Amino acid sequence: MKRFSATIRIAFGLTSLSVSLLLAADWLGIIRDDAPAIMRGRSRLCESVAVDLSLFASRSEKDSMETSLRAIAKRNPEIISIGLRRADGEVLVDVGDHTAEWRDTPDGKSTETNMRVPIVSGNETWGTVEVLFEPIRPPGPFGWRPHPLVLLILFFTSSGVLVFYLFLRRVLQQLNPARVVPARVRSALDALAEGLVILDQDGRIVLANKSFSQAIRRPEDRMLGSRVSDLPWKRSQCAEGTTQENESEADPWMKVLDEGSAQVGNILDLQIGDDTPRTFLVNSSPVKDENGKQRGVLASFDDVTQLEAKKAELQETLNNLQASSEEIRRQNRALEFLARQDPLTQCCNRRSFFEQFETIWKSAGRYNHALSCLLIDIDHFKLVNDNHGHSTGDQVLQKCAAVLKSTARDADIVCRYGGEEFTIVLPHVEIEDAVRAAEKFRAAIENTQFPHGKVTISVGVSSLKMGAGDPRELLTQSDKALYAAKRMGRNQVAQWDQLTDDVVDTGEQLTHATSTVETKTGSPVPFQAVTALISALAYRDQQTAEHSRRVADLCVIAAEGLMSLRECYILENAALLHDIGKIGVPDCILLKPDSLTADEWKIMHQHDRIGVEIIRASFRSKELTEIIENHHAFFGGNSTRIGLPTGNDIPLGARMLSIADAYDAMLSDRVYRKGRSQEEAFAELQRCAGSQFDPVLVEHFIQRVKGRGAQTTEAANVSIETALSIGLQIERLASALDQQDVSGLQAMASRLKETTAKLDVTEIADKAAELEASLNDEEQLMTILSAAGELMDLCRSTQYSYVRHAHHTQALSEDAAELIP
Repeated sequence: MKRFSATIRIAFGLTSLSVSLLLAADWLGIIRDDAPAIMRGRSRLCESVAVDLSLFASRSEKDSMETSLRAIAKRNPEIISIGLRRADGEVLVDVGDHTAEWRDTPDGKSTETNMRVPIVSGNETWGTVEVLFEPIRPPGPFGWRPHPLVLLILFFTSSGVLVFYLFLRRVLQQLNPARVVPARVRSALDALAEGLVILDQDGRIVLANKSFSQAIRRPEDRMLGSRVSDLPWKRSQCAEGTTQENESEADPWMKVLDEGSAQVGNILDLQIGDDTPRTFLVNSSPVKDENGKQRGVLASFDDVTQLEAKKAELQETLNNLQASSEEIRRQNRALEFLARQDPLTQCCNRRSFFEQFETIWKSAGRYNHALSCLLIDIDHFKLVNDNHGHSTGDQVLQKCAAVLKSTARDADIVCRYGGEEFTIVLPHVEIEDAVRAAEKFRAAIENTQFPHGKVTISVGVSSLKMGAGDPRELLTQSDKALYAAKRMGRNQVAQWDQLTDDVVDTGEQLTHATSTVETKTGSPVPFQAVTALISALAYRDQQTAEHSRRVADLCVIAAEGLMSLRECYILENAALLHDIGKIGVPDCILLKPDSLTADEWKIMHQHDRIGVEIIRASFRSKELTEIIENHHAFFGGNSTRIGLPTGNDIPLGARMLSIADAYDAMLSDRVYRKGRSQEEAFAELQRCAGSQFDPVLVEHFIQRVKGRGAQTTEAANVSIETALSIGLQIERLASALDQQDVSGLQAMASRLKETTAKLDVTEIADKAAELEASLNDEEQLMTILSAAGELMDLCRSTQYSYVRHAHHTQALSEDAAELIP
């Protein structure tokens, strides 16, 4: 619809206001004065009433007089009350509570409200009729009025000047100042993407470009003269430092008017209708004339809604990544705890025990602290398994472990050392106190009620002061003392330094009855160095490291009762390190998901020689080197293995390692074949007995593995160590993400992809590949963060599932349960 010109609108407005003022004056009664006419009318009414009452008075008709007065009061609402008073002062008729309402005037004359008219009967005054009227003029400032014409002039002058002044001030502000702006300047302002507004000293819009008009959805001509502050602005929640206090701060353009200095970088939200609030970056600066006097404000409004939404999304993603990272770290700690535990008894496992024992040993030697060691064996445990089954045997082990841990001090280390053997390291304890502690452990077990009956233990005790040169020798001393305790009748404690020679010699002979090798001398093998090497292998190939750990567990199971503790320790380390040479194999071959070619196998076979050289350079142990060097030797000889010994010339540890290595490899899944069952693996070992493997050791190995139950023989692809390895890689990935290390992110994503692909954890592998691909375009930050977040969520879920599974399937201690999410 076409709008009228400003001139027509102003003329119409002035005319309308003039008419309105005249109507208001008429409504207020300013133009005419009706008071004299009203007074005359009231006088005539009262005189007429007096005439009528004179007639009734001559007849003494009181009732008629009262009826007449009531009718008159009812017909005239301006009458408040009417009274008929006799000449002697008696009120004969009272209408409207006249007695209470009536007040005599000082001179007794009538007024505009109090009218008195005498009633004459004959020639005498019979009485007086009194009429009380409402005031003609209202009370207050309008109660007194001069001549109506004077009032009209005064009212129209004062009110008209004020009303016209306010109206014209408003109208003149509507005059578009943009008309004086050249068209080319106007076009340039409209071409700006950000809203631009010029305000006067009162904060009213003088000029606004098209971008601002479109942003607030108002026509340009309707914006001019309005206040920008009247729009529903609100401090943006995205703005840093926004608090409850600064919500009420003045708008930035008003601060410019007050302070005269520019205000930049203000973030404000504007709610337009029911739509999502728009976010603007507002910069304001003063506009000054040639004399430096401030005349207004130039304010720019840059719509940053999408940018702020992206920023909020980015912050939320970063918060989620941080939360995922913290959860992964917490779950990693839980997995580390589980990796150090024996799953059945919740005591620390052998590898964790060796690491802690070496640390305590070094500390005791450095500071000359006391240190003692107990080796504990459950008496007649084989009979428990044979007579009551392995399930009852497991319950006995769990209960014994619980009693030992509850009896031990917080500083003591309780380890399940073998099938039914436990070892306890007592820091800062001399031999005498260690013997008393051993008796305490023995009595606690003896006094405990077990499901099938009574259980006793035998304990061997030794101390650092007994001359042991390393932790393994101290364990050996405790082992010999344990054997003496069992030989002397079981359910007792034996002390190493109090054993007789015949007991020690016999113990040695029986312990090594099936050993075909002599004890060799050499430097001790520090377990922490072994752990460092296996960790390096795990970084290169997690699957191979897991295989090595499983083979070591199998060797320990098979070596019990066949080797001394020292020989068993050497064999366990050899099993852990037998594939260490794969560190020198190229990734393209080592991590290849498909089967290898003939040439690649040639390179792969070189890892045996690499491993031997690593072991020889890292440890000065002839036994350890011989086991790793000869574990591929065939018992019956092999033309492809020229130079290796055969038959019983092969070291016992090498023969045992060969069987355990082959057995675990047969159980494990490969990309080119499915893993075999336990029965199939046993059958294959027996088929190759005599040609590849020692037939006596094969049968011994099968019996020992069967005796320990199925949980030790399964080659699961995702073990605690594997889940922990994935979690630690994700932890390093999160750290690289926090540091914005793109190259580090690429390296960790690639490593994680290769690790999980080889473990057949395809979902994580695919997401790691997606993250690696997104890192090629560094500008796609949200894509990178999104891929990283999804990857961390997947890994967190994998860890969580595994940890919860461990929580439900294992009888965790209270300390362990506290770490489980």
